[in-house]
Amino acid sequence: MRENLVKRRLAAGEAAIGSWLSFSDALSAQAMASAGWDWLLVDMEHGPIPLGDAAAIVTALHGAGVVPFVRPAWNESSQIQPALDLGCSGIIVPVVNDAADARKVVQDARFPPLGERSRGGIRTPLSFRTDAMTYFERANEEIVVLTQVETTTAVRNIDEILAVEGIDGVFVGPNDLAASIGKRWPDVWEHDDGYMAMVKNVADASRSAGKVAGFLARDAAMAKRVVELGYRFVGVSGDGNFVMGAAKRTLDDTRAALG
Repeated sequence: MRENLVKRRLAAGEAAIGSWLSFSDALSAQAMASAGWDWLLVDMEHGPIPLGDAAAIVTALHGAGVVPFVRPAWNESSQIQPALDLGCSGIIVPVVNDAADARKVVQDARFPPLGERSRGGIRTPLSFRTDAMTYFERANEEIVVLTQVETTTAVRNIDEILAVEGIDGVFVGPNDLAASIGKRWPDVWEHDDGYMAMVKNVADASRSAGKVAGFLARDAAMAKRVVELGYRFVGVSGDGNFVMGAAKRTLDDTRAALG
């Protein structure tokens, strides 16, 4: 069965670096994968990426040797189970503010006895290069399940969220976390003591619980800082930002060169 290399790296205490996919196109995802990321996340919450396109993207990422993650649109069975049935190696679930929300994730994301995920489908054993029963027996071990921390409520309840069996860790959504205290992102980064205290608290709590803390950084400098704080599952920007940023820089440079 295909091993989850990102889960192995995290278990060894190493950082795993990835990025966001918002474009609904497998060729674009494959182009992103060619950069050599450890993981790439298919964003079905804000992308939005239809299920059929997401399936093609997950397949392309497996083929490129990049570990595919998916963010389902919401914390409910109708979103989580189809996302996992795409054959991804991990999920990041939004809208988790307390232990009850986290237990709901486990119920949908883990096979019995941990949860109540339904087994079936063709794509998952194909994606993991195994048979259906082996996938059922090992999926709970191989698939990374992270819940998002996007509100002050989630930060306040971080210890109880991390204590839920079947949750591998948490992932900070920095923009929404800033919005939850009425602040602008990224203005709060390294400039708002209350915000930075929450960011540090999530990392410290995850370390104490023996679980993973993740964060979506804007750039390499921010990624370096969050790793210093204790985050190990680190996203850096995304395909949309890369395309628009490079296009704008090239256009500006060309206009400047032409006078």
